[in-house]
Amino acid sequence: MGGARAFVAGVGLAYFLDPELGKRRRNALRDRGSRVARRTSRTTTKKARFLAGNARGVQARVRRMLVSRDLALDDRTVEQRIRSDAFREAGVTGKDVDVRVEQGVATLRGSVAEPSTADDVIARVGKVPGVVDVAAMLRVGATS
Repeated sequence: MGGARAFVAGVGLAYFLDPELGKRRRNALRDRGSRVARRTSRTTTKKARFLAGNARGVQARVRRMLVSRDLALDDRTVEQRIRSDAFREAGVTGKDVDVRVEQGVATLRGSVAEPSTADDVIARVGKVPGVVDVAAMLRVGATS
């Protein structure tokens, strides 16, 4: 087995150290090796950036889930979140429904077009972080 290895090594050396074509062969091998190294480096960098971005996204989602639940929010902040998030998602404007928040209890006053809209608004307001309870005083069918 050792003789076969020595033979292959000798043929390789003769191939690359040939006086006529050896220099061209060595340069071609060097260029191909450099190309493979550059491609590997670029691919590895792209994959590392992609994975780092995914990790940052997961970290941000987890942080938002943990912090938003445990964070003690003042009533004004909760009221603003209700107006911006819950009302927008339910398709209700601040002109139709008035919101007041005191010690985490959200009081809704106003009118909506349909009973399903009222139920949707109440459910969405109840999910806003910082809302302890929802007191709904909504009129259905009458719009102001």
